[in-house]
Amino acid sequence: MIPNLKILILEDNKTDADLLLRELKKSGLSFITEIVQTRVEFENALHHFNPDLILSDYSLPSFDAVTAFRIKQNKHPHIPFIIVSGIIGEENAVELIKDGVTDYVPKQKLFTLSTKINRALKDIEVRLEKSSIAEKLRLQTVELIIANKELKVQQEELQKAHDLLIEQEEKVKVINLELSELNQELEMRVLKRTKALVESESRFRNMMETIPQIAWTNTVEGEVLFYNQRWYDYTGLAKEQTNLQGFNVAIHRDDLKTSFDQFKSILQTSDGGEFQARGKRTDGLYRWHLIRLMPILDEQGHIQLWVGTATDIQELRVLQQQKDDFISIASHELKTPITSLKASLQLLDRLKENPSSAMLPKLIVQANKSLGKVNVLIEDLLNASRANAGQLHINPQNFILADIIEDCCHAVRAEDLFTIKIEGDKELEVYADATRIDQILINFVNNAIKYAPKSKEIRICIERINDMAKVSVIDKGPGIQPEKLGYLFDRYYRVDSSGSQYTGLGLGLYICAEIIKKHNGQIGADSELGKGSTFWFTLPLKPSNL
Repeated sequence: MIPNLKILILEDNKTDADLLLRELKKSGLSFITEIVQTRVEFENALHHFNPDLILSDYSLPSFDAVTAFRIKQNKHPHIPFIIVSGIIGEENAVELIKDGVTDYVPKQKLFTLSTKINRALKDIEVRLEKSSIAEKLRLQTVELIIANKELKVQQEELQKAHDLLIEQEEKVKVINLELSELNQELEMRVLKRTKALVESESRFRNMMETIPQIAWTNTVEGEVLFYNQRWYDYTGLAKEQTNLQGFNVAIHRDDLKTSFDQFKSILQTSDGGEFQARGKRTDGLYRWHLIRLMPILDEQGHIQLWVGTATDIQELRVLQQQKDDFISIASHELKTPITSLKASLQLLDRLKENPSSAMLPKLIVQANKSLGKVNVLIEDLLNASRANAGQLHINPQNFILADIIEDCCHAVRAEDLFTIKIEGDKELEVYADATRIDQILINFVNNAIKYAPKSKEIRICIERINDMAKVSVIDKGPGIQPEKLGYLFDRYYRVDSSGSQYTGLGLGLYICAEIIKKHNGQIGADSELGKGSTFWFTLPLKPSNL
C-alpha cells in the first residue's frame, strides 16, 4: 500500500467533496488531498501535486470527467481515475471503463469507494511488478544479443574451416587436372605411336600393351578390333567371351545404355570425347573408369580407326564423394542447432510484451543448448583441421587417471539415466595431457550412450600393462559389425545402426586417434554383435615413454 496517498479530487460541490473526504477517512487510508474545480487547476495539480489517485465528478459547470480523463491519459496514463457521480448512468459508466477509466462509484453508494480505491492501488502494484519483470526481460534480451554476437564470432571461425575445405577442394582439382594432363599425355603418346605404326599391326599392338590403362581399337562403325592385355587381366574374360559379349558384361547394367549412347555419339564427331562408367573387375567389384576415345586420321584427314582407353578413377571418385558427403553433413549438423536458436530468439522476441510467460525460461535454456551444440561442432572442425596440419599440440603432466574419469562422468551421473562403474587400479598415474584425455573419455562415454541407449550400465576399466596404462570403456549395447571396426577411427566415418539417425560430423574418433598418436599410445575397439562394445586406449606412465 502507498504511504501518504496523494488523492486529487475534481469536484465543484463542497458538500459532495466533504462527503468524499469523510468516506476516505473511514477507509483508514493514510492520504493527503487537493480539490480542484476547473481545467486549469486540474492540469496544474497533475504537474505540481503529482497525484497517486484521481476522484472526479462526472459533470462540472465548465469541465467534465471525460475531458479530464483524456488529459490525464495523455501525460499520466498510469494514474488510476475513478468517477464519483450520481447522474452518469450504468451504460455511460460501462463505456468509460471500456475506454480506460479505472472504475465508477455512484454517490449513493460511497461506502464502496474504499474497496474500489484499494483495488485500483492493487492494480498499480501489479503494473509496477510487470514493469520490473519487463526490465529483467530487457536485461536477458541484452544477454542474448551478446550471445548472438559470440555466435557470429564462431560462425566466422566456421567460415575459416569452410575456407580450409575449399582449399582442399582446390587441391583435389589440381590432382584431377594433373591426372587429366597425364591421361592426355598418354593418349597423345598412343596417337603418335599409332600413326607411326599404322602399317605394322604387330608393332602397333605391342605399343598398346605398354600403356597402364585398358586400351582397344575400333572401327568408325564401332566394331572392336583389338583389346590389350590389361582388358583381359582386369575383366577376367577370355578372348572368346570378349568376342561374344565384350562391353555388355563388363559395364555395370545401370551405366550400359548411357555408355553406349555416348560411345555412338562420340563416333559421330571428328575430335573424340570422354565419359565415365563402372567396369566389372575379375573379383566381381565395379570400379569407376574414365573412358576416352580419340580418332586416328590418315594424311587426308579422314578417320581410319578409333583408339579407346579406360583409366581407373575409383579413388578420385571416392575422394570427391567423401568431400561432398562431409560438406552435406556439416551443413546439416550446423543448420539444425542454428535453426533451433533462431526459433528460440524469434519466440523470445514475441514474448517480450508478456514477460511473465512460463515459456521464457525454457526458451532461454533451449537457446543455450543450441549454442553449445554449434560450439562443439566448430571445435571438432578446428581439432580435425589442426590434426590434419600436424598442429594438434599436447601439454603432458602427471595425474591420476581415476580423477579425470570421475570428473568427466559427473554430468552423466547427474542426469541419473546411466550408471558408470570405474574398475581397476584407481591410483594409477600417467604422464599425458589431462585436457585431451578428458576429451577422449567424454567422446567414448557419449558414444556408448548414443549408440547403446538401452545399456544403462557403462563400465570404465583402468589397468597397467608393462610401462603403459590401458583405459577401456565397455557397454552392453547391440555391438558393431566386424567389417566396420576397421573404419571407426577414419576421418568422416559414421556408423549407421538400425536406420537410426545419429548427429555428428564423423570426426570425434578420428580426433581421439590423433591425440593418442601424439602420446605414442594405441587406440582401438572390440565388439561382438548382441553383447556390446569396448573402446580402449593406452598411455605412457612416465615421460621417457612419450
